[in-house]
Amino acid sequence: MKRFFLLIQILAILAPVTVFFGYILMDEGDQFTAEHYMITGLSALPFGIALLVKFLMSDVDNKSD
Repeated sequence: MKRFFLLIQILAILAPVTVFFGYILMDEGDQFTAEHYMITGLSALPFGIALLVKFLMSDVDNKSD
């Protein structure tokens, strides 16, 4: 189960990084606007949810041992 959550965290952290660099490449290095920052921040939401689920499931893993 720990490996599964590690995979989910890795995939979730790739989302904001990909969005951030995607905007830079698409805008050809132009200045970021508030919308760019908002979307980059919102794309980090899956990572936060993955950490929350991992925290909530950590007690379940301890009881199954």
